[in-house]
Amino acid sequence: MSDDLQLTRRGLFHFITTFIATATFAARRPLFTVPRENAVDVEIIEDEPPPPRLGRSKLTKLEVFLKSRGIKPAHLARESGYSRQHLLRIRTGRMEPTRRCMVEVAAACARLSRERVTVSDLFDLVPVLRLLPSPRSSRAFMDGGAR
Repeated sequence: MSDDLQLTRRGLFHFITTFIATATFAARRPLFTVPRENAVDVEIIEDEPPPPRLGRSKLTKLEVFLKSRGIKPAHLARESGYSRQHLLRIRTGRMEPTRRCMVEVAAACARLSRERVTVSDLFDLVPVLRLLPSPRSSRAFMDGGAR
């Protein structure tokens, strides 16, 4: 290695500190300025509301129930024992609740609204197909798969 390209700890330290000092000095000064005679007057316009989100525009039964009764999500979270974030995912339809969650939420809504509330009032219940073994498959299973 040639003598003029030899890097020492002191040389590396000096290079790094010089680089940092130059970078911080350059960051404090603007690179260019706009002359005042070329400045443009800008009119501030009120912000428009964001466009409606596509996809999840339909309110869930739970959301409609809460809004119609004036029940706040924080109160429902406290009463049901589920977090506000978890209930938000359920209310917006991003997540399907478990059966236990449906029952707890329905009970909490009944306590908060002081009226009778069923699970079907709050959730769209989809019939669950139970896959029961047919008599043929259970007989084959009992025989050890021999047929």
